[in-house]
Amino acid sequence: MQFTIARAVAGAASFAVLASVVVTGAAPAAADESRSNRVLVVLADFEDVHHAEAGTDKAGIAQRYFGAEDSLQSYYRAVSRGRLSYVPAVPDKVIGPLTLPWRANCDPRAVRQEIERQLPQRGLAKGKDFDSLSIVLPRTPCAWAGLGQVGGPVSWLKAPKGRVGLTAVAHEFGHNLGLPHQPRRVCAGGDLGACGAPAEMGRKSPMGGGGSGLGLSATQLIHAGWLASGEHVRVTASGTFTLRPLYGSDKGVRALEVPLGKDRLVLEYRRAEGTLDGRLNGVYAYRVSGDSYRSATPVSASAGDRDGAVTTLHDTAAKLTVTVGAVDADKATVTVTVDGVTAPTGTATAPAVEVPSASPTMSAAATPVPDPDGGDEPEDTDDVTGPDGPTASATAAQEGGATGRVTPAPTSATRRGGAATPTTNPAATSAPASSPATTVTAGSSGEADAGANLARTGGNGTVLALTATAGLTLTAAGAILYRFRRRNRGGGHRARAQR
Repeated sequence: MQFTIARAVAGAASFAVLASVVVTGAAPAAADESRSNRVLVVLADFEDVHHAEAGTDKAGIAQRYFGAEDSLQSYYRAVSRGRLSYVPAVPDKVIGPLTLPWRANCDPRAVRQEIERQLPQRGLAKGKDFDSLSIVLPRTPCAWAGLGQVGGPVSWLKAPKGRVGLTAVAHEFGHNLGLPHQPRRVCAGGDLGACGAPAEMGRKSPMGGGGSGLGLSATQLIHAGWLASGEHVRVTASGTFTLRPLYGSDKGVRALEVPLGKDRLVLEYRRAEGTLDGRLNGVYAYRVSGDSYRSATPVSASAGDRDGAVTTLHDTAAKLTVTVGAVDADKATVTVTVDGVTAPTGTATAPAVEVPSASPTMSAAATPVPDPDGGDEPEDTDDVTGPDGPTASATAAQEGGATGRVTPAPTSATRRGGAATPTTNPAATSAPASSPATTVTAGSSGEADAGANLARTGGNGTVLALTATAGLTLTAAGAILYRFRRRNRGGGHRARAQR
């Protein structure tokens, strides 16, 4: 009984640590920087589940990552306007399959560690020969379509039919750039003083369940450092301002920022431009808490308005009003009243917002964010679907919320051929309907401090968060119970020897 309890506590501890949240708020990059990221794409097989047609799968997956169209490379080249290019780390573009020495399971950490152990045998060294590692798995019992480290270099994708959806790839690499999920706030009637908590997905980018047909939002571009000087301005007085399409070619303002107490409001104009934003047409607003542009939430005036384009917004306490005027193919006009002062006639200007020059964090100790699909990932659909459908609602905290299902980490391992084999646990457990997100700060770099930053993008697009402190406490309790059991068993052996 004592051993059973010890194992249970230790298992709960491993799950708690796995579900810890580490927020890796990366500083934005300077808008004039351009860089290439060398991606090593690795096909991985389990002992019992394999890629059915490895050769065909590799060709299709290489196209999805590095093709001229409908690929990771083409998507981020478009949204960054050439500032970021994902390129293959090896001439073959995709390597493998590499065999994982255990049966199919849902332990991304064990998968990554085993792949990284095998890569030197292929002459590939982490940090020297590649910048990002993307592991493509066959069909698994896991309730996610993909995983991505927030601010880190590793992603995991499922290819159950030898295919990987562009929505899933773009989404997971968005996590690598430091972007969390993007739920929306409903501010009834456009009243900024009556906004609810972040809830269902905002549908303004792949990070908000909007699909790969949408670009990133203005706030996400600000985080990445992909707006040029003068494209992001801050309103300091009442006036009428001109917004250019976020992905258009004309020069001008693409992000209009309005102070709102300790927060701020960022406005953008979105319309179809090239391959991006085909279903958006209007001015969209995002509420930013503090300086966390990456965690900004879309604002809409009605719960039933999934498009979320705004026409008027107001905040009585701040004496602020925002009114969208004429909108055409080239521009949108927005009138802002600050401190109740009527805006003068004519077009106003605002000072540019300067952001620090720094590249987004790509830490190997960052943690995986799972995105379940409850089945096969649809090919480039508007939503990254979840177990309960594509648009299931859930309460979410600023970095996301907590609902849905999660598959616990294996709680024991066996030895096979000298390699630890995680115990398969395909059964998903239900998380509470609503739980607050918990921020856990890593004390130092390294595997033990990384936690798991488990979040799930489905229709609910939420984050499951448990504290690392609880995990460590449970681990200690498990160790004590195990030692107590060993001591008692040793005493029993000695008593029998004396008899």
